[in-house]
Amino acid sequence: MKRVFLLAVLGLVLLFSCTDRDDNIDMVNIRIQNSTPFFFNEVRVTQRDTVYENIAPDEFSSYLEYDTAYQTTALTILTDSTSYNYFPEEVPSDTLPVGFYTYQITIDEEENIALTFRIDE
Repeated sequence: MKRVFLLAVLGLVLLFSCTDRDDNIDMVNIRIQNSTPFFFNEVRVTQRDTVYENIAPDEFSSYLEYDTAYQTTALTILTDSTSYNYFPEEVPSDTLPVGFYTYQITIDEEENIALTFRIDE
């Protein structure tokens, strides 16, 4: 009888402790994906002066929370040897709804920066 009670309590604890990452979110969450061969010492979202640090090539940063954010934004990227600036071609107008998003950064051979916006599942 003790064993059945213990298993029932353990089952209830497991059932109520499992949550999805989006169960209790109330802000926009954005991370950076470094899709370049360069190590990013710092990626600064200039609109909010938010800084993501130490993003290795082909890696993701942690999510940071924003009250309001847009599909595109101005960025300053610092690598070991260079500083890059990205300015969106269009001025964003619609804010993002609460959720999880990724700004994917690429740099081509002519050192042109591209920012691709993704909605995370």
